Amino acid sequence: MKQQQLASDLFEVIVVNNDPEIPLELPKDFYANYSLILFEEPRPGSYAARNKGIAHANGEILAFTDSDCLPDTNWLSNALEIFDRDTQKKLGILTGPVPLFYKDPKKLTAAEVYEKYTGFTTEAYAKEGHAITANWFSYRNTLLAFKGFDENLKSNGDSDLSKKITDQYEIQYSPNVIVRHPSRYFVSEVVYKYRRVLGGTYQRKFKKSRFKFLGYLLDFTWRRVRFSAKKMVTIRPKESSQILVVNLAIVWGTWKEFFYLLNGLETKR
Repeated sequence: MKQQQLASDLFEVIVVNNDPEIPLELPKDFYANYSLILFEEPRPGSYAARNKGIAHANGEILAFTDSDCLPDTNWLSNALEIFDRDTQKKLGILTGPVPLFYKDPKKLTAAEVYEKYTGFTTEAYAKEGHAITANWFSYRNTLLAFKGFDENLKSNGDSDLSKKITDQYEIQYSPNVIVRHPSRYFVSEVVYKYRRVLGGTYQRKFKKSRFKFLGYLLDFTWRRVRFSAKKMVTIRPKESSQILVVNLAIVWGTWKEFFYLLNGLETKR
């Protein structure tokens, strides 16, 4: 946040540590030029942590990102210009691109290749009325009116809340409001992501209908197969084979998660 072009007296930074086993301490020179407040949230899940931040924020406009993300230097200033034009307070959510970056762009791992072709499509999300918390702006009062994020969810909480908000307010996608996100490096990290997302989807939509949940997973599996087949004829063999390997791991992992969830085990966080 030191690189933000917005004047430091116009924003505050709230960091919520969601791992009670690892106390977070930040050196003073890390935030010497702007206001930073640190909270602990022992309840597991990023949505409980985000709600803690919402409850203690002083600003009228709240911005969300993740701890591993890199906001563009004009992230806050470009967003503020858009909110300044929203004189009727019709804007429910502002979002923007979340491009990936890699450890070594010249030598991508299989996981990075997979994510290169399946990265965040935030513009398409916005057209469907959704946003992700890696890059999300809303009025604080709007978030409070909808009682924040569902803390029972370990995943999909952003989809859940963003749709509720955009059913009543506007969502805007701006290509100038940019946050960069690291690509996952290991296949196991990609698989874990899909298992976590599957758990969130189960909690939101299918907890009372196992048959529909099975149908959802069968469709998800088919889409992975179709995606791999398409890439085999549209990109280089090396990359398409890497995508196939990752997709096989994802399918195996999500089916394992399916049976874990049906047996009442906890969703991933």
